[in-house]
Amino acid sequence: MRVLVIGGTVFLGRAVVEAALARGDEVTYFHRGVHGKGLHPGARELLGDRADGVPDGEWDAVVDTCGFDPETVGAAASALADRAAHYSFVSSGSVYRDWPERPVDEDSPVHDGDEPEYGPLKAAAERAAEAAMPGRVLHVRAGVIVGPHENIGRLPHWLRRMARGGDVLAPGPAGAPMQLVDARDLAGWMLAMGARGAAGAYNAVSPPGSVTWGGLLETCRAVVNPGATLRWADGERVAEALEEPWVQLPLWPAPGLGAVYGIDTRRAAAAGLRIRPIAETVADTWAWLRGGGELSGWRDEVRGEGLDAARERALLEAVS
Repeated sequence: MRVLVIGGTVFLGRAVVEAALARGDEVTYFHRGVHGKGLHPGARELLGDRADGVPDGEWDAVVDTCGFDPETVGAAASALADRAAHYSFVSSGSVYRDWPERPVDEDSPVHDGDEPEYGPLKAAAERAAEAAMPGRVLHVRAGVIVGPHENIGRLPHWLRRMARGGDVLAPGPAGAPMQLVDARDLAGWMLAMGARGAAGAYNAVSPPGSVTWGGLLETCRAVVNPGATLRWADGERVAEALEEPWVQLPLWPAPGLGAVYGIDTRRAAAAGLRIRPIAETVADTWAWLRGGGELSGWRDEVRGEGLDAARERALLEAVS
């Protein structure tokens, strides 16, 4: 299969190129050259800014890993409409109008306004791609993506925190359900869907309750540093003490986020999406970090910052 990856050097895009090469596909990756230039010697690399147009050529499948607004996504899909059989657009669960307050499935209403915010922009980008290539677009409504080469730093934050050891602030509720997806699972599934021309919307993340918040932290502790101690604290009190809970304690399903992980995934599972055990993702991500892995500068505006040691100690004393 001839595959064009828009992006291809950072996290999910990198995983898509690697998965396509492993499949034996003929791969072209198109990016600006800011991150990972020359990263994939087995693929054809084309440099450029998608805002200025997409490259010439014909492809069986396109995977758009870095589209965030309807103008550039629509322009790319329009330019490729006569030159590509299929277009996979990496969207987000944030397209749903009622999420995270209510559980959602693929038929739940999505944002239909023009607010310049992440969710509405992704929803508008879906519509733009569909208008350009009707019936040939796979709308991949991904959840929280984790795994090696993660650039946002959410799972890496907790792995590095466990490595420091000592008392680790663990805000409850420990039993809160979570939904995550390994970038490698997502990449392989999108390519398989593209190969058979599958279109439509799919929630591409693990099933509700496949892992809990406490289970994730315990797995991180066990893999990285069993000597670290999880100090569970009242989530309500921790949330009240923080300015940006999701940024300062990444991945935490903090009280007040409602059904943040209540995304129905049966359609994607029926279409072949398989989710590896979270312990495997944690171990592989830690191996990458231990091997010198560093976060790229791409999308550092949404990076999980974590808490410095002094702030964490103060919170532990205040809420314990």
